[in-house]
Amino acid sequence: MLQPANRLTLIDAMRPPAGFRFESAMAVTYTLDLRALLAAPAALALAGRGTDSGDDSDTYEPIELIHALRAHASRLTVFSQVGEIALAPSRRAFAFLEQTVLPVSAPRGGIVHPKVWVIRYNAAGDPADGQAAEQRLRVLIASRNLTFDMSWDTVLRLDEAAGPGGATLEPVGELFEALLRQCSAGVPEDHRTRVQSLVEALQDARFALPAGVGELKVHVLGLNGPFSPLPSGAERSLIISPFVSDSFFTSVHPVKIDELVSSSEQLDRLDPGSLAEVEKVHAFDDGSATDRADDDKLSPFDPGRPLIGLHAKVFAFEDKGRARLFLGSANATGPAFGSNVEILVELTGSVDALGIDRLCEGSDDEPGLRDLFYDYRRSCTDDTPSGRPSVDHWRHTIARLSYTGQVIEGDDGWTVAYRTTESMPEPDDVTIHCWPLTVAGNRRQLVPGKPLVEQFKTSLANLSGFLAFELAHTEGEMSCFVVPVPLAGVPEHRDRELLRSLIGNAERFFRYLMALLEDDTGESSVIDTIERISGGEPDGGDEPINLPVLERLLRTMRRDPGKLAGLHPLVSDLAADDALPQGFAELWEMIHEVASTEGPAQ
Repeated sequence: MLQPANRLTLIDAMRPPAGFRFESAMAVTYTLDLRALLAAPAALALAGRGTDSGDDSDTYEPIELIHALRAHASRLTVFSQVGEIALAPSRRAFAFLEQTVLPVSAPRGGIVHPKVWVIRYNAAGDPADGQAAEQRLRVLIASRNLTFDMSWDTVLRLDEAAGPGGATLEPVGELFEALLRQCSAGVPEDHRTRVQSLVEALQDARFALPAGVGELKVHVLGLNGPFSPLPSGAERSLIISPFVSDSFFTSVHPVKIDELVSSSEQLDRLDPGSLAEVEKVHAFDDGSATDRADDDKLSPFDPGRPLIGLHAKVFAFEDKGRARLFLGSANATGPAFGSNVEILVELTGSVDALGIDRLCEGSDDEPGLRDLFYDYRRSCTDDTPSGRPSVDHWRHTIARLSYTGQVIEGDDGWTVAYRTTESMPEPDDVTIHCWPLTVAGNRRQLVPGKPLVEQFKTSLANLSGFLAFELAHTEGEMSCFVVPVPLAGVPEHRDRELLRSLIGNAERFFRYLMALLEDDTGESSVIDTIERISGGEPDGGDEPINLPVLERLLRTMRRDPGKLAGLHPLVSDLAADDALPQGFAELWEMIHEVASTEGPAQ
């Protein structure tokens, strides 16, 4: 179970196992925070820092993360539900993610709701002559989106087994094959090749069963007709779901349930007849509801609204000493088992290992889930719909349009022209603004009922393949989101210019280098560092290599040459991109050569 304070647990679970390094990955999420997606390549690439402890106290320096982003973001394919990319702060580093995200829609009219990662690692080091590097797969199936929500969630980590035994996960591959078919725009060939390669690898792989699990099955919902893998009867049952609907109790699972746990707001919306089928009804309350700002104008379902409280989805059943536990993305609603694309993993084992009491119990160090269950009492609420389409409706309408972008070089700089072939919607009492994500101050109000045709002046480093939107209703409700836009005409040297702008000038580079060589660096989380590398403007000016830097290099060469060896690939790549201060590449080569031939000082 992911607790709210464990913000990086999902990212930590991506780190390579000992002796391996990241090769490629595919993922699907409902909502997407681009800042969380920035953190993923860092977790995947910095294998030397990776551990399986879940500890997020590693030290990450900005220059390392910049290099990790550039080197590894191109090896990711991330599917995200159309219209569910949250508006993030303007960051130039998001440019590395422009070719990573593929918007996707559900084939049966619902939503694409799974949260799954399939990651492939290669063994570190050079393989023997004529042999391919050993590879390992890891699959993560969670209830948490690729966000930093402060909510209670679940995550299941499955690693490829070394031997022939274990579970098969072919339905996960079938899910991603279906997502390829459901992309709202054309799929670039590199994404198609990557997904197909990982799908083929899943067909042959076997995955180690978690402790206490005797059997594991994967159920993908929503690709064909309505389907429920839940058992029709059990001696004891518990359903934990942040969202509930009457159709689940009347159509999907019209069976007596011992315990139901959800939020008070969701339970209030159920018909009393649905609740009559439940022996005990609990409201989940961890106190986080008081953290919400009263003046927050974001719509209830805006992708940027942080989730708090209960977000885990658990269906637990006990019968004849055996337990069946279903974890994944599906809520206890009719659409989850009908029109949505969802995933549930069924774990079977003894009641002692997987039973309801074991699931809900706590420890001496932290409370159990049951400590957060309270007897539900119905409130008097009036949720009568207003009759007008919400800003969330218009958000999805706009996100489903087809977008193109053209980069144009002129005598006075660069221009990006964004276009749609279809017309913008014409919502009543709603204004629409858009701007390139990298330049938040350059907002334009759009004309409803006409195709989008907007041009924005920019610099080469601030070109953006993400177009940001803000919808504001006259009554105050707002929705903000981002749409990926494929850019044509991007010059080949754009990445190099972006790299230079993020690293900055010589002074800034040397500060980073001094921190990398520091004997006892301060600790900072990967997310804090992501904010540092992507937020500020580059420093002005330039300066020669100064004495403190030279002294630190020489001291490290004598005391810890292995540290220089670890930095050498990074510095070599930056030198190839002409992103180092003048004269530093030559100095580095001389010092590195000496450090490679002489051992540490005794």
